[in-house]
Amino acid sequence: MNDYIKYNLQSAQGAQNITDKIEEAVIDLDYMPFKYSLYRNEPWYSWDLRLIPIGHYIIYYYPVEELKEVQIIRILYRGQDSSKHLPESL
Repeated sequence: MNDYIKYNLQSAQGAQNITDKIEEAVIDLDYMPFKYSLYRNEPWYSWDLRLIPIGHYIIYYYPVEELKEVQIIRILYRGQDSSKHLPESL
């Protein structure tokens, strides 16, 4: 994603800024994995799939309590149809 923004959109600083924000949000999940909203569509709602809006992007993840970690599923551009890009099973 960093390279796409940097080279295709010709914005090295923009690429670094969004990469830094995404990294900060993911690190924050170590302390508060349930902080963000549930994704309301099935089957993802049943999986406890959550989303983090970051600028023009959305990070999709779910907490794995027994392992005390989170699984990042996908980072999508906000304008994309998420139902076409999220897995239908875990």
